[in-house]
Amino acid sequence: MARLELTFMDFIDALETAHDEAGLKSAAERLAARLGYRWFAYLGFSEPALKVLSSYPSSWAQQYVERRYEVIDPIVQTARSTQRSFQWDRRTLRTALASQQRFFAEAAKFGIHSGATVPIRGGFGRFAAFTLAGNRDASLEVRSTEVMDTLQLAGLYYHAHVYAKLQLGLTRLADAPLTQRERQCLSWAARGKKMPETAKVLGITTRTVVFHLENARSKLGASTVAQAVAEAAHRGLISS
Repeated sequence: MARLELTFMDFIDALETAHDEAGLKSAAERLAARLGYRWFAYLGFSEPALKVLSSYPSSWAQQYVERRYEVIDPIVQTARSTQRSFQWDRRTLRTALASQQRFFAEAAKFGIHSGATVPIRGGFGRFAAFTLAGNRDASLEVRSTEVMDTLQLAGLYYHAHVYAKLQLGLTRLADAPLTQRERQCLSWAARGKKMPETAKVLGITTRTVVFHLENARSKLGASTVAQAVAEAAHRGLISS
């Protein structure tokens, strides 16, 4: 098994066994280190109050929340405008506003210069962003497509576990109800669509479709996607 796949599977195992904020933070910190980053940050906008988990220096994390930097953060703004993971540094993001330039200058004081971010969207306006960041002040190191695809999936899994365990108060992701996207993927599978076809219809990647179908399969207690489709239809969760 390739090193990247082993890293990802270790991350998934760590999330499955994490039951609190400390466990979830530890899993993300280890992933960041193994992918060559120094810190991680998760911002969840699915509650009235911003949900923040990170390994950034505590003084920077406190300053970010107290000064409401999420409002001017160009990384968050870019994440809100795309569905795909992206790499960034001060030179690649538009920072026309003086406040945004000050934001990057403040971040640089703590050694934060570049990174990669995964945008995550949920129903009813819910939004989250999962970031791995580094302290390289040189030209942005371009990550391979394979690494970025892995990061995309990692961000989705992380958000799912944080939302289920910290915001819904569940002990397992499998206990959470099906999401709208999971139902959509099951519905298209019920109509005979292959995963790449479903991805094209929904405007997401095939890997993301796999993620949603696997989550749905686990939640429904099914051994295969076909069984998950049948069980969802039986329960009236999708049209048969």
